[in-house]
Amino acid sequence: MTGTFLQVRSRADFMRVALRERRSKDEKSLVKIVHTNDGDFLSEWSFDDIKREPYGIISKRPMVFMLDAHEAIEKSMWCYERAMVPLIGELDLDIAVYTAEKYQIDQLIADAESCIKLVSYLRSRAEPLLAISILDASFDPASLLPLAPFAKQVRLVLTLPETGVIAEAPLSKAPVFSVAPDCKIDAGGSLVVTKLLPLVTPITGYDTGIRIAVQSKLADGSVESFVLSDN
Repeated sequence: MTGTFLQVRSRADFMRVALRERRSKDEKSLVKIVHTNDGDFLSEWSFDDIKREPYGIISKRPMVFMLDAHEAIEKSMWCYERAMVPLIGELDLDIAVYTAEKYQIDQLIADAESCIKLVSYLRSRAEPLLAISILDASFDPASLLPLAPFAKQVRLVLTLPETGVIAEAPLSKAPVFSVAPDCKIDAGGSLVVTKLLPLVTPITGYDTGIRIAVQSKLADGSVESFVLSDN
């Protein structure tokens, strides 16, 4: 532990509190820039913290295809920490498709917009992928349903860059999200998440601003499952 550190409860806190003042432990880590409409801030994740996040599944040849370069690096680090060598997709779609074909990818980890760009490539494959994990803060199931035939499982992974994985749901017309392991969720006006494991920047009672409708609760009153209110 680095001693006294300041808690962050919202993105406004991330922008206000310096990185060193919210660091709870000193470990080998990755510092990334998070871009938002309200401003940019730094988010720090240790390699061990990254490894624990359920971003994808275990496979032999994953492809990471993200619009944000910092997120692509982090999710690629997750692959390395899980003993997988990832293909990092180029932003140029032709190059991304060409390298995916040559690498013979068996899994795709991507944000929603990037996934949709690969529909033609996925349709051309002889076999479905083991999994497509779509990492994002919101989802339009109608636009993503065409991806369903192209993988044995399509995971909607509710994620913020600063919190990691919050919940996941199988792709469907009306996805119901289950809270991720080592997470606790409370809902008032919006989704409030606590990560139960100690992160470099602890996430405790963090207001994500994501609107949800609770479907079920656990015995302690915390959320077990929910749907996104905008869906």
